[in-house]
Amino acid sequence: MADSEGRLAGDEARSRLYDVMRAEGSTEERIRRALTVGTEYFGVEYGYVAEVDPESDSWEVLISIDPDSSTVPEGLQVDYSTTYCRRTIQEETVVALHDGPDEAYAADPNFESHGVHCYHGAPVMVEGEAFGTVCFVSHDARGEPFSDSEKAFTDLIAQMVGSEIERERKQAALDERERELEERQELYRAVIDASFDLLFRVDADGTYTYHSPTIEPMLGYTPDEIVGRPYRTLLPDDATAEVADRLFQRVLDGETVEERYLPLETAAGDIVYVDVRVTPIYAADVPEAERTPADIVAVQGMAHDATERKQRERLARVLNRVLRHNLRNDMTIITGYADMLADRVDESDTDLVRRIQNTADRLLGMSETARELGDNFADPPTLEPLDVVPVVRGMVEQVASRDPAAEITVDAPDTAVASAAPRLETVVWELLDNAVKHAGESPTVSATVTVATDTVEIRIADDGPGIPAQEATVLETGEETPLVHGSGLGLWLVYWIVSSLDGEVRVPEQTDGTAVRIRLQRADR
Repeated sequence: MADSEGRLAGDEARSRLYDVMRAEGSTEERIRRALTVGTEYFGVEYGYVAEVDPESDSWEVLISIDPDSSTVPEGLQVDYSTTYCRRTIQEETVVALHDGPDEAYAADPNFESHGVHCYHGAPVMVEGEAFGTVCFVSHDARGEPFSDSEKAFTDLIAQMVGSEIERERKQAALDERERELEERQELYRAVIDASFDLLFRVDADGTYTYHSPTIEPMLGYTPDEIVGRPYRTLLPDDATAEVADRLFQRVLDGETVEERYLPLETAAGDIVYVDVRVTPIYAADVPEAERTPADIVAVQGMAHDATERKQRERLARVLNRVLRHNLRNDMTIITGYADMLADRVDESDTDLVRRIQNTADRLLGMSETARELGDNFADPPTLEPLDVVPVVRGMVEQVASRDPAAEITVDAPDTAVASAAPRLETVVWELLDNAVKHAGESPTVSATVTVATDTVEIRIADDGPGIPAQEATVLETGEETPLVHGSGLGLWLVYWIVSSLDGEVRVPEQTDGTAVRIRLQRADR
């Protein structure tokens, strides 16, 4: 129903606005319908929603029902200070001017800039903050002032617009959150599918609630065959179950635990060994600072197949025992017989006996070096501040007393504290011994210690023929092929000890002799 001027009656306008609020459609469509109802009710030309930012003096039309898209088209931008909207935002209430110049607004920047006589606007609030305005305007004056019910109607439209924009923002945030969660879930799935590790989850009662698909190639079960069963299902015997029970209880007490070489039984009855790391999962609604073991709802774990590594370590232990016991015992017997033989042979055969003795001594030395390699590999060091100067001087004294023909000099400061361990003595001994043995009958060897900002360097140099390229590779990279050489194991020992000390070994190129540099991290006393 419309009045004599063709305007929409108040009851009809409110009914249509309620229909708009209940109707389906996008935010923009619903706001556009509400603006149409307002223009028809107020008898004005244009209705629009503007976003404002007083700090940057910006004003932009977001949604408009301008019939010819020339006066207030969508995207129109003007200076905020030249609009009536600034009064609406400043006063935080409905501003209604049926004839601006007649109401003492002739000098207002809006009238001077845009020539708008009729303005009816309300602030749009989104999440408690001023977002913009809902405006109904005409270039010509309106015949009568806006009534209180008309002002209330504009305020109602503004509230609807604010609610619509707020709802759309929240929905966009939810959609973005859902997209992020989907991306994370897909990334998590991809990591699990591409990983050789086994991921699993067990509830507080000890029942599997999740197993990654990698369980099938590792253990021969599908996840569905294991989920819902107790974790003891995959354990081969009671002894392993007791170990697992202790680990599980520690996790339920709030610890993150690790275990190496835990045996698991495959579907075919074979045994594989895994390294496991298990951590508690707490109830999501408990703040991290307030968590206690009572809030643990499950445990999350990862297992890595360590079967091949365990087999390699077993083989290494066997070889080490052979070198430490069988080879040493047999070579001691050979040395004894060679000594007895030296007293019985003719002088012409003495050189042959000496070769047997030297070879036996060299093999005994290799067996001892192999033993040290095994000990250093099996027992990682605890790094602590260590003054390397006494270490270097002590090893120089020992080598010099054994080989008086060698001239060994030391150039070092009073102290040089590095992050190291006592096994550094073995490194310095091996390098000095190697230099003395291979630098001729009267070798000249120097041991230099220097301190830099972050490092301590030990340099062992000689005037011998130089170190072969293959043996230099052993020191710098740990390549295996030089092990065929007699000095190979000693150099390997140097490489692995320095690596265990978080240091590095370098063999710089030079024209005369050999130089080996050991660089360690500097430490405070």
